[in-house]
Amino acid sequence: MIELPEAVTISRQIDERLGGRRIESALRGNSPHKFAFYSGEPEEYARVLAGKEVAGARAFGSLILIEAEPGYTVVLGGGGERILYHQAEATLPTKYQLLLRFVGGAHLTVSVSGWGSALLLQRSELAKHPYIGADRPSPLDSGFTYERFRAGFDELSPDDARAVKYFVISKPGVLGVGNGYLQDILFRARIHPRRPAARLEEAERRALYDAARAVVREATEQGGRDTERDLLNRPGGYRRVLDSRSVGQPCPRCGTSIEKISFLGGASYFCPQCQV
Repeated sequence: MIELPEAVTISRQIDERLGGRRIESALRGNSPHKFAFYSGEPEEYARVLAGKEVAGARAFGSLILIEAEPGYTVVLGGGGERILYHQAEATLPTKYQLLLRFVGGAHLTVSVSGWGSALLLQRSELAKHPYIGADRPSPLDSGFTYERFRAGFDELSPDDARAVKYFVISKPGVLGVGNGYLQDILFRARIHPRRPAARLEEAERRALYDAARAVVREATEQGGRDTERDLLNRPGGYRRVLDSRSVGQPCPRCGTSIEKISFLGGASYFCPQCQV
C-alpha cells in the first residue's frame, strides 16, 4: 500500500522522467477491476488527457498528484496501486487500470492490487476532494508541529475509548501514515496499538509525535519500504522493525518475542514487553 514515503518517491521520479512530456493517448484500463475507482467514463480519460503536458507531480499524504496542463490533475495512490514507468511497449503489464502513452515513446501504467484509484479531476475540483482539500500538514513539513499534533488529543473526552492506532491512521490521523508505518511508530514510542489515545500521558504524546516524524523521514530518505516498489519497479530501502517477518522473532530492544494481533481491520505487530 502506498503511504507518504512511497508517494514522495514516486512523485519525484515522475517529475524527473515525465515532467514536460506530452501525453499522446490515455486508456482507462484494459482489465475490469471491482475495486479500481475512477472519476469518469473511459471516453473522458481518452479525450481530456490526449495532448496534455505533465507540468509536474507532487505528493499529498499517500496520494500522487500529476498536473496535466492545462487545467487537470490525475490523482493516484492511497491504495495498492503499482505505478510504473516504461520506455518500451514490450514491458507493459498484461493487465492495467490506466495507461498513459507519451510522445517520444515513454509509458506510465497503473495496476491495482486489492483496491486503488486513478482519478481525473479538474484543478478546481481538488479543494472539494475530502482528502486533498483538508488542511493537514505532512509530517515532513515544518507545519507539522507538536502543538498542532497535540491539539488532536484535546478533542478527546477522558472516557473516549478510541485506540491510538485509530488516532494515528484514521481520525484525526497523521497525513500519509497507514498501517504500514504505524507499527514502527508505535514501537519507537513504546505504545501498544490498543491503548486508548485519550489516556496517553504528555510524555507519551510527545514520544508518539517524535516517532512519527522520525520514521516517516527515514523511510522517505530511503525511498520507502523494501516491500513496496518505486516507479522503476525497484524496492525501497527501508526495512521495518515490525512487520509480518518479525512475528516470533526477538524484539531488537528487549529480546521478547514479537506478537501479532488482528485489530481495526488489519494486522498489528508489537512487543508485549516494550509497548504498554
